[in-house]
Parts: sequence; structure tokens; C-alpha cells
Amino acid sequence: MLGLSVGCGDDPDDQQGSGQETSGAGGDASGTGGGATGATTGAGGDPSGSGATTSSGATTSSSASSGTGAGGGDVVETTGFSVRGRFLHDRCGEKVVLRGVNEMVVWLPTGTDGLPEFEEIAKTGANAVRIVWLTTESAAGLDQAITNALAHKLIPIVELHDATGKWELLPSLVDYWTRSDVVAVIKEHEKNLLVNIGNEVGDEVDNAAWEAGYKQAITRMREAGITVPLVIDASKWGQNIDQLQAVGPALVAHDPNIMLSVHMWWTDGSGATITRELEESVALNLPLMVGEFAQHAVYQCSQHPFDYKTLLKKSDELEVGWLAWSWGAVENGDCQNDGPFDMTTDGTFAGLTGWGLEVAVTDQYSIQKTSVRPRSIETGSCR
Repeated sequence: MLGLSVGCGDDPDDQQGSGQETSGAGGDASGTGGGATGATTGAGGDPSGSGATTSSGATTSSSASSGTGAGGGDVVETTGFSVRGRFLHDRCGEKVVLRGVNEMVVWLPTGTDGLPEFEEIAKTGANAVRIVWLTTESAAGLDQAITNALAHKLIPIVELHDATGKWELLPSLVDYWTRSDVVAVIKEHEKNLLVNIGNEVGDEVDNAAWEAGYKQAITRMREAGITVPLVIDASKWGQNIDQLQAVGPALVAHDPNIMLSVHMWWTDGSGATITRELEESVALNLPLMVGEFAQHAVYQCSQHPFDYKTLLKKSDELEVGWLAWSWGAVENGDCQNDGPFDMTTDGTFAGLTGWGLEVAVTDQYSIQKTSVRPRSIETGSCR
């Protein structure tokens, strides 16, 4: 559809406005990035681990006997990725620090299979791609997108975009994930998959409601047989890191096989704020990842620059994963005339430009210089 704005913070059927002030780190309550415009339509192994148990009783943590997933020795494989403490590990026990990008696969003009975009993203050396998806899409389409990401050695992190900013729609996302045909796809790929329950679900959601809502969502998905790590976005359109820090420990206690994702669309995107919030989260031993960021906020765009170079450097120091927003084969609608979020001009590696080129390739702490793909993704084997 011509001129459709389908941003990461904007539901394609109900575009939200910007400008509502949020409490978390000086953020803005509106979401981010995206939008089909013009003619588009919408490092190293860790041998420790003790088999943490989820609320559904499934053992999810990895363990290795002599050796790790990154090298020789006997390796005890587990079902798939797992979270131990604040770190993600693959099925071979190798620690994985996410370094990748977001792509609005569901709105690609060439179809929803992620091609040729995954091939282009893989040229950066990224180890992960966050796949924008919708509940209206088929399980077969989901299977194809995941398969294609893995074929290009990218860890697929699939998120549902339907409830962006809409807390009341969280249960409908779980309805999709727990459909028998969708569960079958997740089970097929459970060795190599992460599921992001929903993108930026909710704006103003108090701590008690957010905790109760996600505990219920996690339990429903575990009871449906889904064992993969579940990624949970903060409220306030993904920005409320204060809530992650306050309530996150309770969710981890409920199910240790989760990651907490903050979207750094803060109006205060200073290096000092980024450093403080990351250090506070690490001190709490939170399994934190940065699910989205770009060169500035979505609210008033270039008036609120984001110090992404500090994020890259500090994340490398603290081993915090991140995913940049967004690759750009689907053009972002937000800030289109004031510092577009697109990392590329045309969705290709050769088209990387500006902040996207720095984040992907040229910065000292870019994807290309810090991303490590686990052996299990590179070779399909632990050895």
C-alpha cells in the first residue's frame, strides 16, 4: 500500500502519534521506526550450567562436561538456546552475545521469506536477525522465514508486531504462538530459535499488571510445549528500562529462560544515561538485550540524538547483546525527512551508509568487529 507507515512502534492499522513523555531514562512513549513508503508494502564457550527449571517444569539450561560448544571435548547438548544468569547460551553450551539487526520481513515487497535480505545482512557478520511478523501470517510462511535465516547463519528472533503499544492485545499474541501449527514450527526449529512474544506491547502499564500479564503469557506458552528462550519487551513502547529493572527479577524467578529487551528510543540518549542504565541492569544480573536503537529518538527525531557509539562500546565491555533498527529493505516511515532510521539505502550490504555503516562495519565495536557466530549455527554441530 502506498505511503503506509508501519513502524516498529506503529501498528500498520493504527499509527500512534509521538510526544508522550515516558519515565524510563527520559524516553518518549511513542514507538519507532519503519514504514513501507513509496511502492513498498507493507564469544567463547562456558562450561558451567546447572539445568535451571522453568515454571512449566522443563529443564532449559545447558551444561557441558569436558569442553564447550566452542571447541573439542565431550559436549552435552540440550534442546536449544537457554539463558543462564544474564547470558544466552546455545545448545552446545557456548555463550552467545547477540549482534545483529531488525528487518521488517513481513512487509518486504518481494515476499515474507526474508530473501535476499538475509543474505545481505549476513555479509556484515551478524549472528542474529529480529524478524518482524504478524498474527495474520501463516505457520508455513513463518517456517520459511526461519529456515532462510538459519541458512544464512543468522539466529532468528521472531516477534509479533500486532500489539505494539496496546497492552490489552497481549493475550491475542499468545493465542497465535500457541496455535498447534505455529507450535509445530517452533518445535521444528527449537534448537536454534528465540521467540520475542510481542513488540513494544503497551504504553502506560503499571508494574503489577506488566508482571502478571507476562507471567501468564510465559506460562501459557510453556504449557503449549514451547521451550525456547522468550524475549520480553519493556512497556512504554519498549523503552521502560526502569520497569525491567524493578520487575524483571520476578519474571526471571518465574522462568529463568527469558531475556528482557529494552528499545532505546529515549529522548535522553546521552552516553552517561546509556552507561548508567546498562551498568544498573548488569549489577542486577538481568538477562538484558537492546532490541532496537538507531541514531536518534523517534520523537522529534534529530533533536534527540542517541549516542550509539557509547552503546556499542559499553555493550562490548559488558557483553550485552543488541540489534539495530532497521536494515532498510522496507523503508522506515518515522523520521523519514529528518534522519531516516534505514541502515541501508536499498537493503543491500553495498548500500550501507551513515550510522548504519558505522554500526555494521566501520566502528571499532561494530557488528563486523564484535559479532561471533556460535559453532552450532555455523556448522550445525557442537564439534
